[in-house]
Amino acid sequence: MSDRTGPAADHDTASTGRSLDEALKTRIRDAYAALRDATPGFTTRRAQSQMIGVVARALGTSGGVGVIEAPTGVGKSLGYLTAGVPIALAAGKKLVISTGTVALQAQLVERDIPAFLKATGIQASVALAKGRTRYLCTRNVAELQGEVGGQESMFGDEGALYDRPLTPADTALANRLAALFTDSQWNGDLDASPEPVSPTLRARITTNAAGCAGRRCSYAGQCPVLKARNHVREAQIVVTNHALLLSTLSLGEGENGQPLIAPPDQMLLVLDEGHHVAGVAIGQGAARLPMDDMSRRTSRLQTLIAATYRMVDKDTISQLHPNEAIELAANVSRQLKAFREALDAAWTPDPSERQPQWRAPNGRLPPDWSPAIEALADDTRNLLNWVSAAAPLVGKSKQDDASKERVQRNLGIALEMIQSQHALWAGWKRQDPEGVPPMARWMTRERDGELVCHCSPVSAAQVLGQLLWKQVDSVVMTSATLTGGNGFTALAIDTGLPEHAEAVSLSSPFDLARQAQLVVPRFPAAPDDREGHPQEVARYLVRELDWGKGSMVLFTSRWKMEKVADLLPVTQRNRVLVQGEGNKSQIIAEHLRRIGAGEGSVLFGLNSFGEGLDLPGEACTTVVITQVPFAVPTDPQTATLSEWLEGRGHNAFNLIAIPHALRMLTQFAGRLIRTSTDSGRVIILDSRLLSRRYGRQIIDALPPFARVIG
Repeated sequence: MSDRTGPAADHDTASTGRSLDEALKTRIRDAYAALRDATPGFTTRRAQSQMIGVVARALGTSGGVGVIEAPTGVGKSLGYLTAGVPIALAAGKKLVISTGTVALQAQLVERDIPAFLKATGIQASVALAKGRTRYLCTRNVAELQGEVGGQESMFGDEGALYDRPLTPADTALANRLAALFTDSQWNGDLDASPEPVSPTLRARITTNAAGCAGRRCSYAGQCPVLKARNHVREAQIVVTNHALLLSTLSLGEGENGQPLIAPPDQMLLVLDEGHHVAGVAIGQGAARLPMDDMSRRTSRLQTLIAATYRMVDKDTISQLHPNEAIELAANVSRQLKAFREALDAAWTPDPSERQPQWRAPNGRLPPDWSPAIEALADDTRNLLNWVSAAAPLVGKSKQDDASKERVQRNLGIALEMIQSQHALWAGWKRQDPEGVPPMARWMTRERDGELVCHCSPVSAAQVLGQLLWKQVDSVVMTSATLTGGNGFTALAIDTGLPEHAEAVSLSSPFDLARQAQLVVPRFPAAPDDREGHPQEVARYLVRELDWGKGSMVLFTSRWKMEKVADLLPVTQRNRVLVQGEGNKSQIIAEHLRRIGAGEGSVLFGLNSFGEGLDLPGEACTTVVITQVPFAVPTDPQTATLSEWLEGRGHNAFNLIAIPHALRMLTQFAGRLIRTSTDSGRVIILDSRLLSRRYGRQIIDALPPFARVIG
């Protein structure tokens, strides 16, 4: 797949007939020349020039798809901006850049894109697209203040769908945030909140799509979401995240028949941090249902249903009379209780299990569960139809007071709740088609005894095929880690890449063999030695780390990370900053302060520290990876997909586990060399790399650091 192997004629947008002509090539060359001339110390990098070429061919052609693995130092953002911005402006389309992390979104909007536009002299408007729950809902805050002030309850007689009241501290914070917003001292963006907001408070002062009245809301003139979305629709360059991108592509039209970002055939899409896209797509297709909680909340819908009929003054909604709709909600609640009892009888977890789980082999549930599942799927569909019909009727109601907006809000909460129920039962009811991986279906038991039902796709190929490859005008996917030891094969399986995609893996511009070592010592304990491995890791760190410099130690489990920290002598423990002992930005700032003061500092972190952190120079001279980050074999999605592959004669370990581990290891190793002057060591404390057959395959596929093996 390293070369374009076929035309894009089967792509739905091919009829627009765009192609990369000489005029466009000249615009791209001019942008690159301006960038070079305006940037002091600019170095022309062969890999970056190659990347610009791939991006230009993909985005410059209707139906084009480019896949680029670009290691640290290539300059990915400048690579895709140099080709993407001129092409988008010439074609009159929107350049959409989607990322996997908030940090990269902020970097693009605040630094990379403005610097590019300034250097090239190109005029283009830029916006950041985020979900509603990233913003303050002025209506909800006003209602909350009314509730706190002793006025009518936020939920009145419509039924409280929240289980817990706010704490006094959260209530006080809500009032402070409201005052800052009213005084124009804060724009309502919760990512830039002047104080941390708890998940409980966030749920009360934001709203979802179903609960939003849009421009009909009496607070629309002040709404931060509407202001931000107007900006997004007008912008020529939009930065967003993978979850919101896939959600908007799935929903199609948004408010007033307009898509949130742009129609798919008007998008030139760049998927930065593209190795996250498949996981996000799978997550969006997953459903989770806590049985007891949903039974209680569904029962409470009865008062909301009655209030809705009074407000809209109609005999029927979705062909149901009031008593029929009320009985439907009560019946769903009863069915949830009854099926929960049946599941309890069918599965008794082993008391010794720390995280009890039952999984349907090959995704197939017991046949005698089918009647209950089908009844719940049908009735939750009817309830979903009722709420979907009721919400717009309330919006059009002539009644114009606070109670109308309370009912609207509660219907929005109810819609989200019932959608999650129906998604689960529809997923459990669905017959898996032949020839494609089945859905994973499983149950877990929470610590409080709650029984939770789950289902999830195990492959993103079908989802991405429909949403991206068949709809969006042209797409570029890029990341430092897209291959996994077998070229782009695993990525193509995961994402359903079209055959005509041009896929390239670029070389690092750094002299990695000179700048860094990959060290794999003969380690005395294997990672599955629950007590021995943490003890040996602690001993190794005390002995081998340069405690006067900056280091990072990466773990695959929080338990092991905290265990190793506790095992360190007090002198070394005082130099360690552990993820979770403060917010991430505070921990990184303290690490950099210590390094700047010559004190030495060691970061202990999990996966999120292994990706995206930029700690050049003395801030990170050693990266220790405590074990190879294989996907957990008991993970229901992994186990179900493995069963399906093995049943067709494939080696699931080679197709799933090794590529996943290599992508993660390469990300982790990428924390070390951030500039051409950095140097240091990557150390992997996993004896399996020396004792197992796959060890050599993994070692050989890692970046070309100088090897110190065994």
